[in-house]
Amino acid sequence: MKETLSIGEISALFHLNVQTLIYYDSIGLLVPAERNPMNGYRRYRFDQIYKLAAIRYLHRLGYSLKEIHSSYLESCDINFTLEQLKKQSCILREKAENLLNTDRAIQQKIHFIEQELPNVDMERVSIKEFPERHYFAIGGEELLYGDDSFYLNPTVVFYKDDSKYFGAYLFDDGENFNLQKERADFLRFPVIPAGSFLCGYHQGAYEHIRESACRIRDARKDLDLSDITINFNIIDQFVERDSKSYITEVQIPIIENEEHRARLLCL
Repeated sequence: MKETLSIGEISALFHLNVQTLIYYDSIGLLVPAERNPMNGYRRYRFDQIYKLAAIRYLHRLGYSLKEIHSSYLESCDINFTLEQLKKQSCILREKAENLLNTDRAIQQKIHFIEQELPNVDMERVSIKEFPERHYFAIGGEELLYGDDSFYLNPTVVFYKDDSKYFGAYLFDDGENFNLQKERADFLRFPVIPAGSFLCGYHQGAYEHIRESACRIRDARKDLDLSDITINFNIIDQFVERDSKSYITEVQIPIIENEEHRARLLCL
């Protein structure tokens, strides 16, 4: 058994880039036992492979090199290690859950686009029935871009008179939606009341969407329509660079009775 190993041998043994070992040396994390004064070649004692194995293990568990160097290796004993591993496990589980939640939101947006896009008919104005639909309330445009849900979920925009406010639609795609329901208190999320809606489509920039809403309203003047217009962005700036190709479904609640009118006023 060799007493010392060259940096190349250590590199091959651990499948590490030589530059990584040089960096570890530069920050004092793994300093070679010997350095040739003539050519600077590094050599490591054989027992230093155990320290390097510990470094790789800890780094794989998510510890930063700074954490490994400044505290972990110096304090390592069974009690300290178990305590730190339990803490790290909690951190990793939380990160994993956050990633899964992000993926669920992404999947919902994908399914929403794939479900809605084949139904788009720019000329059609029709009446559709919808169940209750949940959404995250975001608020005005000044709050929109700082809210993570805006970037992940389909966007729903509520227009009333000259005002508008935004939400992130919790599209019901089955499994992902049910998982979100299990993990969240849906009672605190606003609801678009169930009922009949006069629906049509707008293509193009959002600045002209009110014109499409007026066109859709004019198509059925015989109906008692809410003064609220609800717009669901199907193709938006996140999936299409050209605003001329944006597609939005415009939905206008049809007032069924006074109780229904009162529920819509809560939007």
